[in-house]
Amino acid sequence: MKVSVSILKEYDNLISAVKKVNKSSADFLHIDVMDGKFVDNKKFPLEVVKDIKSVSTKKIDLHLMVKDHNVIKEYAQLMPEYITFHVEIIDDFKLIDYVKSLGLKVGLAINPKTDINLLIPYLDDIDLVLFMSVEPGYGGQSFKEEVVEKIRKIKKIAPIDLIISIDGGINDKTIELCKYAGCDMVVVGSYVTNSKNYDDSIKELK
Repeated sequence: MKVSVSILKEYDNLISAVKKVNKSSADFLHIDVMDGKFVDNKKFPLEVVKDIKSVSTKKIDLHLMVKDHNVIKEYAQLMPEYITFHVEIIDDFKLIDYVKSLGLKVGLAINPKTDINLLIPYLDDIDLVLFMSVEPGYGGQSFKEEVVEKIRKIKKIAPIDLIISIDGGINDKTIELCKYAGCDMVVVGSYVTNSKNYDDSIKELK
């Protein structure tokens, strides 16, 4: 199981949190960009992400909760390992094709209430699917178990090399549901960042 650590809950203490992730066995550093439109919250403007990237020794897993395609193109210039945007904001392949033309790995995120059939046309052309197991925009929410069956359905029809990731309410209990669903990666926030030792918490999940 790959672990991507979200530092959303450490927004007032970002560089310290990034350095703790650097010292851990985390596979990725997860950054949740919010525009105040797709979600109510507004976090991680471009300049802040640039600063984080300059400090991080981990590969960047960038999740864009934004409506504007041009904003996604701006963040793509930072060349993260994964750049994930929401299936709810696209209706064709143009944005996927643009990001792939930069040599980046493309992810599509999907909210808990969104019909998974929206994902199906894109499965062969992306690298990762990010299932939200909470409503996007805020950390510290409880895991929505109904997402598990959605993941299992996509897993049955997805290309074998498609990474299935999940984000929201991940801890030492809900990780078992993620493994049952067939997830390849989990995005973990407060369970790690609230702990005294990031690495101990990450190893529990792996």
